[in-house]
Amino acid sequence: MLLLLAGVALGWNLSGYRLLDPDEGRNAEVAREMAQSNDYVVPHLDGLPYLDKPIVYFAAAAAMMEILGPNEAAARLPAYLATLATIGLLAWFARRRSGAEAGWLAGLAYATMVLPLAYARTAIFDSTLTLCTTAAILWFADERPVAAWAAIAVGALTKGPIAIAIPLLALVPHALITGTPATGGPVRRLFPWRGVALFGAIALPWFIAVSVAHPDFPGYVFLSETLARVTTTSFHRTAPFWYYLPIVPLAAFPWVVPALARVKHWRAAWDARRDAALREPWLLACWVIGPLVFFTLNQSKLPQYVLPLMPAFALAAARTLMPGGGAVAARAYVGIAALTGVALVALTAWLPAPISLTPAEKAAIPSAAVALGIVVLCSAALVGLGALARRPRIIVLGYAVVVIAIPFVSGKLLAAVGEDRSSAAVAGATAAALARLSGPGTVLGVRAYPPSLPFYLGRTVAVATETGAELTSNYIAANQARFRDYPGSPLLPAGYWREALARCPVPTVFLTRAASRTERAELGATLPLLAADGHYAAYGPCTPRASQAPHPSQPPRGSRAVR
Repeated sequence: MLLLLAGVALGWNLSGYRLLDPDEGRNAEVAREMAQSNDYVVPHLDGLPYLDKPIVYFAAAAAMMEILGPNEAAARLPAYLATLATIGLLAWFARRRSGAEAGWLAGLAYATMVLPLAYARTAIFDSTLTLCTTAAILWFADERPVAAWAAIAVGALTKGPIAIAIPLLALVPHALITGTPATGGPVRRLFPWRGVALFGAIALPWFIAVSVAHPDFPGYVFLSETLARVTTTSFHRTAPFWYYLPIVPLAAFPWVVPALARVKHWRAAWDARRDAALREPWLLACWVIGPLVFFTLNQSKLPQYVLPLMPAFALAAARTLMPGGGAVAARAYVGIAALTGVALVALTAWLPAPISLTPAEKAAIPSAAVALGIVVLCSAALVGLGALARRPRIIVLGYAVVVIAIPFVSGKLLAAVGEDRSSAAVAGATAAALARLSGPGTVLGVRAYPPSLPFYLGRTVAVATETGAELTSNYIAANQARFRDYPGSPLLPAGYWREALARCPVPTVFLTRAASRTERAELGATLPLLAADGHYAAYGPCTPRASQAPHPSQPPRGSRAVR
């Protein structure tokens, strides 16, 4: 019942807050265009090829939109379903190894960790990638290398070569430490020809199809998107080498405490590393350390990169909390949770003043922080009382309740963040203005492209741009000169908006960044302000002159008429 409640909490109010830009808005729009065009081979953003990421998540979200319509829940459902599948996979593996108690405990631990919760509710690729890498590692450990390579192939079609790297970064060190890989032979047995052939059969058809349509794709995906991301700072995601040291414990909270409780016995585990019955602790250690070293050396760092490590913490916590081990680390957790709870309750007193927040966010933080702080303090009390009374399920309840409560106590805060981080309000005002027109109208971004705007408008948006970087796609920016020549391309010359403002060939709503003073002054001198938030402002629509208005079926090059 506790695991069922955790599953409900993961998906609670999945559509209760707006898509967060840039990632969620962009991914949802790619899926919306895929569902609209029925092109399930080449993803498109704003009508242009979007090859920054492979196909699986976009296709899954597009399929959901075919059923449920283009909304937030449909965009996020693949991540939620992938998280549920990961929970089931961990429960299956732990049950086979250590019994039913270990199975539900491992599933519950993963379901009630902070990072899996966050990305089960986010329309990005990492939850699906984690499902694939977890399946690969566990199937290798269960002596199913062919199935493992199939999982790696699906992962590669979800987020690229990193799906190959993560399992191998865990399994190869494990093979070297224990003297055997999970399949029971030398390292080369991690690469059975049937498994590698199945990987090719699953992953290569899409790769070849896209490469035929876009011959520059192989070079882009391996050199620009993968090698450059790892070795250069061109993606502007650099961070100090210690970046993940505070993130990993928070990501695996609260189960990181019991998961690490037996690290002090590492020497005995080292001495027993070649015992087939005692190799699992080293598999879990390599699962965390190998990829974590890689991510630390990687020049591009984001919190969600360590999500594929969380299943190892869940399995380690289950091993610790099995019958007879429930009280292990309880004292340490009670201290940590008590301090955390007090800090949350007092959050408004120490929240750094320079943090930029909207009034709605400022209003929502105190109640959410106090409620969560009380839950954390109750968690500390439950774990402490369960340890004293030798009631292991009370201890488990204490660990689980923290993350289960988050979706229920943070609804208003998430809604406020969604309004701040999305363009839904600007899109609503823009759509209302265009709906009042008697004929077609268009939207033109002035060096601006809010990623969620086209999703909420239900249409693509033309952009007056010098580089195409506003679309937040490295592939589109790298090929913007070529894409400008596409029929009906949304990429227009950077100065075209002034011509459109002066001539107004069709009724046009102009969108620019809130901080662009020059553009806003020129637009505001001619057009009414429709909507503005902390990021973007919309003006218009302009009114065509009778002598200049084109036929409605002939909008200016690059525009997409709204009917």
